[in-house]
Amino acid sequence: MMGKPDPAMEPTKLSYLQNQCPKKVKLGQPNPLINLNPDNPTHNFTNSYYSRVLENKSVLGVDQQLLYGGTDPYNLIDEYARGLEDFRGGFAYSMSRMGGLKVLTGTKGEIRRNYRVVNK
Repeated sequence: MMGKPDPAMEPTKLSYLQNQCPKKVKLGQPNPLINLNPDNPTHNFTNSYYSRVLENKSVLGVDQQLLYGGTDPYNLIDEYARGLEDFRGGFAYSMSRMGGLKVLTGTKGEIRRNYRVVNK
């Protein structure tokens, strides 16, 4: 549903975003900066993202899909929502794994203009 809110989004969160976001931005007018996580106004590194998923307060529908994937998706989401240390450990592990990926450079790789298709 392009342009429509996620039907699973918690109504208070939806109302907040609709009040913050302008219907239309005029040419030359800057887009407003909207805090998508008012529970974390300082933007500190926290696990509040997972609590928001459990409360159906995620902004993107793809984030809410975490609840529906895998065999027992609530298990990991609950764990990360409850404990910052578990989240930090998982995050550090993921970052170290990503650091081991071999990035293609030069003529072997490319930065796609459209992520869905290989450049011509």
